[in-house]
Amino acid sequence: MAQTSLDNLYKNSIILDHCRFPRNSSPISKIDFSGNAINPFCGDEILFELSLNDHFCIEEIRFEGEGCAITLASGSMISDHIKGMSIEEVSVFTEKFRLDMQTNSCKSFHNESDIFVLYDVMAFPVRIKCVLLACSALENLH
Repeated sequence: MAQTSLDNLYKNSIILDHCRFPRNSSPISKIDFSGNAINPFCGDEILFELSLNDHFCIEEIRFEGEGCAITLASGSMISDHIKGMSIEEVSVFTEKFRLDMQTNSCKSFHNESDIFVLYDVMAFPVRIKCVLLACSALENLH
């Protein structure tokens, strides 16, 4: 029964779309911040490169990743979600999103973007690390 549910998660049209056609994957004109993270257990990797505008908000973002469908979809969805945010807002987002995923709660984000579908991953605790790898990369911005 649980395997069927996991199979359904991997067949979710939003997850598949973001995995097959990741958003924000083109090179950007200048890089003000970059951050990456690697899951040492499976080898999944995510890289974000950010370019800020004059108001110190994300004007351009580049996402690159290697790994499972959940990792890639999460990176793509999160790159879309944070575009236009300040670095401080990104920090608040990652903190809230991580807390939601780790406490099995859906308090912070209610159907406001594609990332809402990532809450379905909470039913599979071993896959939560796949979703949160993007947050780890953003927490490593320098």
